[in-house]
Amino acid sequence: MSNPPPHKLSHALLPLLLCSVLAACSGGNSSTAPPASEAPSEDTAATSLPANNLVPNATGDITNVKLVNRNPDCAAYAGSYSASINDIQEGNIYVGGLSVAFDSSSCSFTSNNIPNHDVGANTTTGSDFASIVTPNTLDYVLTVARNPVKTDTASYIRKRGGYITMNGILLNGVDLDMDSAFCYDDVTDTIILLGCGLFADWYAVPAANPDRVTVDEYTGHPFDGRYHYHGDNHGLSNLDAGNVQTPSAGTVDPSGSPVIGFAPDGFPIYGHYFYDETTHSLRKAQPSWATHTGERAVPAGAASAPSTSSFPRGTFVEDWYYSAGSGDLDECNGMTDAYGNYGYYYTETYPYGPLCTFGTADASFEQLAAAYNDGGVN
Repeated sequence: MSNPPPHKLSHALLPLLLCSVLAACSGGNSSTAPPASEAPSEDTAATSLPANNLVPNATGDITNVKLVNRNPDCAAYAGSYSASINDIQEGNIYVGGLSVAFDSSSCSFTSNNIPNHDVGANTTTGSDFASIVTPNTLDYVLTVARNPVKTDTASYIRKRGGYITMNGILLNGVDLDMDSAFCYDDVTDTIILLGCGLFADWYAVPAANPDRVTVDEYTGHPFDGRYHYHGDNHGLSNLDAGNVQTPSAGTVDPSGSPVIGFAPDGFPIYGHYFYDETTHSLRKAQPSWATHTGERAVPAGAASAPSTSSFPRGTFVEDWYYSAGSGDLDECNGMTDAYGNYGYYYTETYPYGPLCTFGTADASFEQLAAAYNDGGVN
Protein backbone atom coordinates (compact mmCIF):
# COMPACT_ATOMS: atom_id res chain seq x y z
CA MET A 1 0.00 0.00 0.00
CA SER A 2 1.15 3.59 -0.59
CA ASN A 3 1.68 5.92 2.31
CA PRO A 4 -0.87 8.69 3.07
CA PRO A 5 0.01 12.32 2.23
CA PRO A 6 2.51 13.83 4.70
CA HIS A 7 1.17 16.15 7.36
CA LYS A 8 1.58 19.84 6.66
CA LEU A 9 2.60 22.06 9.55
CA SER A 10 2.34 25.81 9.99
CA HIS A 11 5.23 28.26 9.96
CA ALA A 12 4.72 28.57 13.74
CA LEU A 13 6.97 25.65 14.79
CA LEU A 14 6.36 23.86 18.02
CA PRO A 15 9.18 24.36 20.50
CA LEU A 16 11.99 21.85 20.12
CA LEU A 17 11.39 20.56 23.60
CA LEU A 18 7.74 19.78 22.82
CA CYS A 19 8.77 18.03 19.60
CA SER A 20 11.11 15.75 21.50
CA VAL A 21 8.45 14.98 24.09
CA LEU A 22 5.90 14.09 21.43
CA ALA A 23 8.37 11.78 19.69
CA ALA A 24 9.13 10.01 22.95
CA CYS A 25 5.44 9.63 23.82
CA SER A 26 4.41 7.85 20.64
CA GLY A 27 3.54 4.59 22.38
CA GLY A 28 3.44 1.14 20.82
CA ASN A 29 5.37 -2.03 20.18
CA SER A 30 7.09 -1.22 16.90
CA SER A 31 9.94 1.01 15.86
CA THR A 32 7.73 2.32 13.06
CA ALA A 33 5.56 4.48 15.32
CA PRO A 34 4.44 7.70 13.57
CA PRO A 35 6.55 10.84 13.97
CA ALA A 36 4.93 13.50 16.12
CA SER A 37 6.09 16.35 13.90
CA GLU A 38 8.17 17.19 10.87
CA ALA A 39 9.73 20.29 9.37
CA PRO A 40 7.43 22.51 7.32
CA SER A 41 8.03 23.09 3.62
CA GLU A 42 8.47 26.49 2.03
CA ASP A 43 4.85 26.28 0.82
CA THR A 44 3.42 25.77 4.30
CA ALA A 45 5.73 28.41 5.74
CA ALA A 46 3.92 30.95 3.59
CA THR A 47 0.49 30.16 5.07
CA SER A 48 -1.26 31.03 8.30
CA LEU A 49 -2.41 27.46 8.85
CA PRO A 50 -2.49 26.56 12.57
CA ALA A 51 -0.16 23.74 13.60
CA ASN A 52 -1.96 20.40 13.40
CA ASN A 53 -2.46 19.17 16.97
CA LEU A 54 -0.42 15.96 17.33
CA VAL A 55 -0.23 15.97 21.13
CA PRO A 56 -0.72 12.35 22.28
CA ASN A 57 -3.85 11.50 24.25
CA ALA A 58 -3.41 10.33 27.81
CA THR A 59 -3.62 6.59 28.33
CA GLY A 60 -5.02 4.85 31.42
CA ASP A 61 -8.26 6.18 32.90
CA ILE A 62 -10.23 8.12 30.27
CA THR A 63 -13.52 8.44 32.13
CA ASN A 64 -15.31 11.47 30.64
CA VAL A 65 -12.09 12.57 28.94
CA LYS A 66 -12.12 14.61 25.73
CA LEU A 67 -9.38 13.69 23.25
CA VAL A 68 -6.89 16.05 21.57
CA ASN A 69 -4.71 14.13 19.10
CA ARG A 70 -5.37 14.61 15.36
CA ASN A 71 -2.72 12.18 14.10
CA PRO A 72 -4.33 10.07 11.33
CA ASP A 73 -2.07 7.07 12.00
CA CYS A 74 -3.81 4.57 14.30
CA ALA A 75 -0.44 3.67 15.83
CA ALA A 76 -0.43 7.06 17.57
CA TYR A 77 -3.14 5.71 19.89
CA ALA A 78 -1.39 2.56 21.06
CA GLY A 79 -1.86 1.83 24.76
CA SER A 80 -4.33 0.63 27.35
CA TYR A 81 -7.42 2.61 28.35
CA SER A 82 -10.07 2.15 31.03
CA ALA A 83 -13.13 3.91 32.39
CA SER A 84 -15.53 3.50 35.31
CA ILE A 85 -19.08 4.42 34.34
CA ASN A 86 -22.65 4.16 35.61
CA ASP A 87 -25.66 2.53 34.02
CA ILE A 88 -28.20 5.17 35.05
CA GLN A 89 -31.19 2.92 34.43
CA GLU A 90 -29.98 -0.17 36.29
CA GLY A 91 -27.70 1.39 38.89
CA ASN A 92 -24.79 -0.77 37.77
CA ILE A 93 -21.16 0.31 37.65
CA TYR A 94 -19.08 -0.96 34.74
CA VAL A 95 -15.39 -0.83 33.95
CA GLY A 96 -14.56 -0.29 30.30
CA GLY A 97 -11.42 -1.67 28.76
CA LEU A 98 -9.75 -0.89 25.43
CA SER A 99 -6.25 -1.77 24.25
CA VAL A 100 -4.66 -0.64 21.00
CA ALA A 101 -1.60 -2.40 19.55
CA PHE A 102 0.13 -1.99 16.19
CA ASP A 103 2.74 -3.37 13.86
CA SER A 104 4.19 -2.00 10.64
CA SER A 105 0.97 -2.43 8.65
CA SER A 106 -2.04 -2.45 10.99
CA CYS A 107 -3.55 -1.65 14.36
CA SER A 108 -5.74 -3.88 16.50
CA PHE A 109 -8.43 -2.70 18.91
CA THR A 110 -9.50 -5.06 21.69
CA SER A 111 -12.54 -3.91 23.68
CA ASN A 112 -15.31 -5.03 26.03
CA ASN A 113 -17.53 -2.34 24.44
CA ILE A 114 -18.15 -0.28 27.58
CA PRO A 115 -17.73 3.48 26.84
CA ASN A 116 -15.94 6.20 28.81
CA HIS A 117 -19.20 7.89 29.85
CA ASP A 118 -22.40 6.99 31.69
CA VAL A 119 -25.12 5.22 29.73
CA GLY A 120 -28.90 5.30 29.80
CA ALA A 121 -29.51 8.91 30.85
CA ASN A 122 -31.92 11.32 29.15
CA THR A 123 -33.31 8.83 26.68
CA THR A 124 -35.09 10.31 23.69
CA THR A 125 -38.39 8.52 24.40
CA GLY A 126 -38.20 8.74 28.19
CA SER A 127 -38.23 4.93 28.32
CA ASP A 128 -35.58 2.49 29.47
CA PHE A 129 -33.56 0.42 27.01
CA ALA A 130 -35.09 -2.81 25.78
CA SER A 131 -32.08 -4.75 27.11
CA ILE A 132 -29.48 -4.16 29.82
CA VAL A 133 -26.08 -2.75 28.87
CA THR A 134 -23.45 -5.41 29.59
CA PRO A 135 -19.72 -5.78 28.91
CA ASN A 136 -18.66 -8.26 26.26
CA THR A 137 -17.28 -11.20 28.22
CA LEU A 138 -15.31 -12.32 25.17
CA ASP A 139 -13.87 -9.01 23.94
CA TYR A 140 -13.69 -8.67 20.21
CA VAL A 141 -10.71 -7.60 18.17
CA LEU A 142 -11.03 -5.18 15.26
CA THR A 143 -8.17 -4.53 12.83
CA VAL A 144 -7.52 -1.48 10.65
CA ALA A 145 -4.79 -0.65 8.15
CA ARG A 146 -2.16 1.91 9.10
CA ASN A 147 -1.68 3.08 5.53
CA PRO A 148 -5.12 2.93 3.92
CA VAL A 149 -5.46 3.67 0.22
CA LYS A 150 -8.33 5.87 -0.92
CA THR A 151 -10.15 4.79 -4.07
CA ASP A 152 -12.82 6.51 -6.15
CA THR A 153 -15.49 3.95 -5.25
CA ALA A 154 -17.68 4.07 -2.16
CA SER A 155 -18.21 0.67 -0.51
CA TYR A 156 -21.23 0.50 1.77
CA ILE A 157 -21.38 -1.45 5.02
CA ARG A 158 -24.42 -3.70 4.56
CA LYS A 159 -26.39 -5.63 7.17
CA ARG A 160 -25.99 -9.42 7.14
CA GLY A 161 -28.13 -12.00 8.87
CA GLY A 162 -26.46 -13.36 12.01
CA TYR A 163 -23.67 -10.77 11.88
CA ILE A 164 -22.75 -7.55 13.69
CA THR A 165 -21.79 -5.04 10.98
CA MET A 166 -19.85 -2.02 12.19
CA ASN A 167 -19.00 1.35 10.65
CA GLY A 168 -16.11 2.12 12.96
CA ILE A 169 -14.44 1.64 16.32
CA LEU A 170 -14.17 4.67 18.58
CA LEU A 171 -11.29 5.40 20.91
CA ASN A 172 -13.40 4.58 23.96
CA GLY A 173 -13.94 1.01 22.72
CA VAL A 174 -17.53 1.37 21.47
CA ASP A 175 -18.42 0.54 17.89
CA LEU A 176 -20.31 2.82 15.53
CA ASP A 177 -23.32 1.12 13.92
CA MET A 178 -25.04 3.27 11.32
CA ASP A 179 -27.31 0.44 10.24
CA SER A 180 -30.96 0.21 11.23
CA ALA A 181 -32.99 -2.71 12.49
CA PHE A 182 -36.12 -0.55 12.70
CA CYS A 183 -38.57 -0.45 9.81
CA TYR A 184 -42.02 0.68 8.71
CA ASP A 185 -44.83 -1.85 9.07
CA ASP A 186 -47.55 -1.15 6.50
CA VAL A 187 -50.09 -3.26 8.41
CA THR A 188 -49.96 -1.25 11.64
CA ASP A 189 -48.67 2.00 10.07
CA THR A 190 -45.93 2.15 12.71
CA ILE A 191 -42.19 1.72 13.02
CA ILE A 192 -41.28 -1.67 14.49
CA LEU A 193 -38.10 -3.46 15.56
CA LEU A 194 -38.86 -7.16 15.41
CA GLY A 195 -39.94 -8.62 12.10
CA CYS A 196 -38.08 -6.25 9.76
CA GLY A 197 -35.68 -8.80 8.33
CA LEU A 198 -33.02 -7.91 5.76
CA PHE A 199 -35.26 -6.70 2.95
CA ALA A 200 -37.70 -4.17 4.41
CA ASP A 201 -38.81 -1.34 2.14
CA TRP A 202 -38.41 1.47 4.68
CA TYR A 203 -35.69 1.32 7.34
CA ALA A 204 -36.02 4.01 10.00
CA VAL A 205 -32.91 6.09 10.75
CA PRO A 206 -32.47 5.57 14.54
CA ALA A 207 -30.88 8.97 15.21
CA ALA A 208 -33.61 10.71 13.19
CA ASN A 209 -36.43 9.05 15.13
CA PRO A 210 -35.97 10.23 18.72
CA ASP A 211 -39.68 9.81 19.52
CA ARG A 212 -39.76 6.23 18.26
CA VAL A 213 -36.28 4.80 18.91
CA THR A 214 -34.91 4.85 22.45
CA VAL A 215 -31.33 6.10 22.51
CA ASP A 216 -29.54 8.01 25.24
CA GLU A 217 -27.89 11.42 25.12
CA TYR A 218 -24.95 9.89 23.22
CA THR A 219 -27.25 8.33 20.55
CA GLY A 220 -26.33 4.96 22.02
CA HIS A 221 -28.32 1.96 23.17
CA PRO A 222 -27.82 -1.78 23.68
CA PHE A 223 -29.06 -4.64 21.54
CA ASP A 224 -28.88 -7.90 23.50
CA GLY A 225 -26.55 -6.02 25.83
CA ARG A 226 -24.17 -4.64 23.17
CA TYR A 227 -24.00 -0.88 23.62
CA HIS A 228 -23.31 0.92 20.33
CA TYR A 229 -23.78 4.31 18.72
CA HIS A 230 -26.24 5.17 15.97
CA GLY A 231 -25.15 8.75 15.47
CA ASP A 232 -22.84 11.54 16.53
CA ASN A 233 -22.18 12.57 20.14
CA HIS A 234 -19.91 14.62 22.38
CA GLY A 235 -18.39 11.71 24.29
CA LEU A 236 -14.83 12.10 22.98
CA SER A 237 -14.76 15.61 21.52
CA ASN A 238 -16.41 18.92 22.26
CA LEU A 239 -19.58 20.04 20.51
CA ASP A 240 -21.33 23.39 20.75
CA ALA A 241 -24.54 24.67 19.21
CA GLY A 242 -23.07 27.01 16.60
CA ASN A 243 -21.62 26.03 13.23
CA VAL A 244 -18.57 28.26 13.74
CA GLN A 245 -16.35 27.65 16.76
CA THR A 246 -13.95 30.12 18.35
CA PRO A 247 -10.65 28.28 18.83
CA SER A 248 -9.85 27.63 22.47
CA ALA A 249 -7.73 25.09 24.29
CA GLY A 250 -10.77 24.26 26.41
CA THR A 251 -13.15 23.61 23.53
CA VAL A 252 -11.73 22.84 20.08
CA ASP A 253 -8.10 23.13 18.99
CA PRO A 254 -7.48 25.71 16.23
CA SER A 255 -6.59 22.85 13.87
CA GLY A 256 -9.95 21.12 14.36
CA SER A 257 -11.61 18.30 16.29
CA PRO A 258 -9.50 15.31 17.34
CA VAL A 259 -9.51 11.81 15.91
CA ILE A 260 -12.22 9.98 17.83
CA GLY A 261 -11.97 6.61 16.13
CA PHE A 262 -11.25 4.68 12.95
CA ALA A 263 -13.39 3.46 10.10
CA PRO A 264 -13.15 -0.13 8.84
CA ASP A 265 -10.76 0.94 6.07
CA GLY A 266 -8.26 2.51 8.50
CA PHE A 267 -8.99 6.15 7.78
CA PRO A 268 -9.63 8.23 10.92
CA ILE A 269 -12.98 9.48 12.15
CA TYR A 270 -12.83 13.05 13.42
CA GLY A 271 -15.20 15.04 15.61
CA HIS A 272 -17.43 17.74 14.13
CA TYR A 273 -15.02 20.64 13.43
CA PHE A 274 -12.42 21.26 10.74
CA TYR A 275 -10.19 24.22 9.94
CA ASP A 276 -11.64 26.06 6.93
CA GLU A 277 -8.80 27.60 4.93
CA THR A 278 -11.22 29.87 3.06
CA THR A 279 -12.76 31.53 6.10
CA HIS A 280 -9.80 30.91 8.44
CA SER A 281 -12.19 29.57 11.05
CA LEU A 282 -13.32 26.35 12.67
CA ARG A 283 -16.55 25.07 11.15
CA LYS A 284 -18.74 22.05 11.62
CA ALA A 285 -18.33 19.81 8.61
CA GLN A 286 -21.57 19.69 6.63
CA PRO A 287 -22.72 16.45 4.95
CA SER A 288 -23.76 16.29 1.29
CA TRP A 289 -26.93 14.27 1.69
CA ALA A 290 -30.44 15.58 0.99
CA THR A 291 -33.96 14.21 1.19
CA HIS A 292 -36.35 13.49 -1.64
CA THR A 293 -39.50 15.62 -1.76
CA GLY A 294 -43.14 14.78 -2.26
CA GLU A 295 -45.06 11.67 -1.26
CA ARG A 296 -43.32 8.31 -1.19
CA ALA A 297 -44.10 5.79 -3.91
CA VAL A 298 -45.63 2.48 -2.87
CA PRO A 299 -43.05 -0.29 -3.48
CA ALA A 300 -44.05 -3.24 -5.64
CA GLY A 301 -45.92 -5.84 -3.59
CA ALA A 302 -46.51 -3.49 -0.63
CA ALA A 303 -49.92 -2.37 0.59
CA SER A 304 -48.84 1.21 1.21
CA ALA A 305 -45.95 3.56 1.81
CA PRO A 306 -45.44 5.67 4.93
CA SER A 307 -47.20 8.99 4.51
CA THR A 308 -45.08 12.12 4.77
CA SER A 309 -47.76 13.66 6.98
CA SER A 310 -47.12 11.01 9.64
CA PHE A 311 -43.47 10.28 8.82
CA PRO A 312 -41.69 13.39 7.44
CA ARG A 313 -38.99 13.01 4.83
CA GLY A 314 -35.73 12.09 6.55
CA THR A 315 -37.39 9.51 8.79
CA PHE A 316 -36.20 6.59 6.66
CA VAL A 317 -32.90 5.63 5.06
CA GLU A 318 -34.64 5.50 1.68
CA ASP A 319 -35.62 9.18 2.01
CA TRP A 320 -31.99 10.24 1.60
CA TYR A 321 -29.75 10.58 -1.44
CA TYR A 322 -26.21 11.83 -1.96
CA SER A 323 -26.14 15.34 -3.43
CA ALA A 324 -22.56 15.89 -4.58
CA GLY A 325 -21.13 19.28 -3.69
CA SER A 326 -24.04 20.37 -1.52
CA GLY A 327 -21.88 20.22 1.64
CA ASP A 328 -18.26 19.91 2.69
CA LEU A 329 -18.14 16.12 2.74
CA ASP A 330 -18.23 13.33 0.19
CA GLU A 331 -20.63 10.41 -0.07
CA CYS A 332 -19.04 8.60 2.89
CA ASN A 333 -18.98 11.75 5.07
CA GLY A 334 -15.28 12.29 4.48
CA MET A 335 -12.89 14.88 3.07
CA THR A 336 -9.21 15.78 2.86
CA ASP A 337 -8.44 18.46 5.42
CA ALA A 338 -6.12 21.45 5.29
CA TYR A 339 -3.23 19.25 6.41
CA GLY A 340 -3.59 16.80 3.52
CA ASN A 341 -5.19 14.05 5.61
CA TYR A 342 -8.33 12.24 4.46
CA GLY A 343 -10.82 11.22 7.12
CA TYR A 344 -14.50 10.89 7.99
CA TYR A 345 -16.44 13.29 10.21
CA TYR A 346 -19.19 13.29 12.77
CA THR A 347 -22.13 15.40 11.59
CA GLU A 348 -25.33 16.42 13.35
CA THR A 349 -27.49 15.32 10.44
CA TYR A 350 -27.63 12.26 8.22
CA PRO A 351 -25.51 10.22 7.76
CA TYR A 352 -23.88 11.28 11.09
CA GLY A 353 -20.67 9.34 10.34
CA PRO A 354 -19.03 7.07 7.76
CA LEU A 355 -21.96 5.38 6.07
CA CYS A 356 -19.51 3.83 3.62
CA THR A 357 -15.75 3.76 3.04
CA PHE A 358 -13.49 4.77 0.16
CA GLY A 359 -10.80 2.33 1.27
CA THR A 360 -10.92 -1.43 1.71
CA ALA A 361 -12.84 -2.37 4.85
CA ASP A 362 -11.22 -4.99 7.05
CA ALA A 363 -13.22 -8.21 7.42
CA SER A 364 -13.06 -7.95 11.22
CA PHE A 365 -15.78 -5.28 11.12
CA GLU A 366 -18.26 -8.01 10.27
CA GLN A 367 -18.44 -10.20 13.38
CA LEU A 368 -20.68 -13.17 13.98
CA ALA A 369 -23.42 -12.23 16.45
CA ALA A 370 -21.90 -14.78 18.84
CA ALA A 371 -18.78 -12.60 19.06
CA TYR A 372 -20.71 -10.58 21.64
CA ASN A 373 -21.51 -12.49 24.83
CA ASP A 374 -23.33 -10.74 27.66
CA GLY A 375 -22.81 -13.59 30.11
CA GLY A 376 -26.50 -14.48 30.14
CA VAL A 377 -27.73 -11.13 31.47
CA ASN A 378 -30.29 -10.51 28.71
